Amino acid sequence: MAAAKTKTERIRAFVALDLDATSLRRIVRTADRLRMASGAPAATWTAGDKMHLTLKFAGELDAAAAAPIGQALRELAEGKPAPAPCTVKLDAFPKMEHARVVVAELVDASGDITKLAASIDKLTAKHGVPKEDRPFRPHVTLARLKRPYDARKWLRADVAEAAGECRCITLTLYRSELKPEGSIYIPLASFAFASDQRA
Repeated sequence: MAAAKTKTERIRAFVALDLDATSLRRIVRTADRLRMASGAPAATWTAGDKMHLTLKFAGELDAAAAAPIGQALRELAEGKPAPAPCTVKLDAFPKMEHARVVVAELVDASGDITKLAASIDKLTAKHGVPKEDRPFRPHVTLARLKRPYDARKWLRADVAEAAGECRCITLTLYRSELKPEGSIYIPLASFAFASDQRA
């Protein structure tokens, strides 16, 4: 009689860049200004402790793949300079005129973050994660709107300017667990970049 197959544990996981404390405070302040602005639409706002820049959403990942992916992330971060600081602009998905998700988009002028995302897309593909078929846009999610909204007047450039430059300091593999009160993010592996030699 054949042995019963062991069910593979699957986890919701994603790889993200974490902002330094100063950058995070500025992004939170930007979100607060938007939320309190006259005529702001009804929305669910991202808590500051959940703000990050997702490089790759791995979906339902084989739990056994977490360790080798974490080891590969170590090689991409430890001893390597952090991505160059980025300015911020406000934007919305799918588009400003029909906004559903409001984001602080990082202007990746150096291409550092985009290249890092491409590397992670390749390494997670080795563990069965489908490759991305959409262009990568580095961003921090600020809010999810209750209904579509024309955000062109609301997401003003001067609001984003207060965020200054954003710096990313660690590369983290997170596990996401869905709870009745919302998702919680559990770091499975986190690696700090070396001090940025270009600063």
